Amino acid sequence: MRAVVVSLFAGLLFVVPVGAAQAAKSCPAPAYPSTNGNYTTSSITAKKVTCANVDKLLTKHYQCRVKNGASGRCVKLVMHFACREERYSDFYDSYFTATVTCVHEHQKVVWGYNQDKTTP
Repeated sequence: MRAVVVSLFAGLLFVVPVGAAQAAKSCPAPAYPSTNGNYTTSSITAKKVTCANVDKLLTKHYQCRVKNGASGRCVKLVMHFACREERYSDFYDSYFTATVTCVHEHQKVVWGYNQDKTTP
């Protein structure tokens, strides 16, 4: 009896994590209204979000962010997602690199971009 319980328990440990885990997928970058049409610099990863909704989210985040010029940030909810942004820049560089993470419940979208410090 004890051997049956142990083997059933071991079987559950093996099966449950595989079914519960969902890997993030990669989505293509949307075209942006920037001067060169290129906005994202790193892969866009999405968990439990369709690529069509990722496209909308990135576009709306961009529009929200550049409303206030080159240094603008989007600090409100975008399509029910709470977004945070981390920016990195060398003092002498003319651009900065940013990583944006947007979450809503179990949904998550992460992407990066470069931007000139003087133009959006």
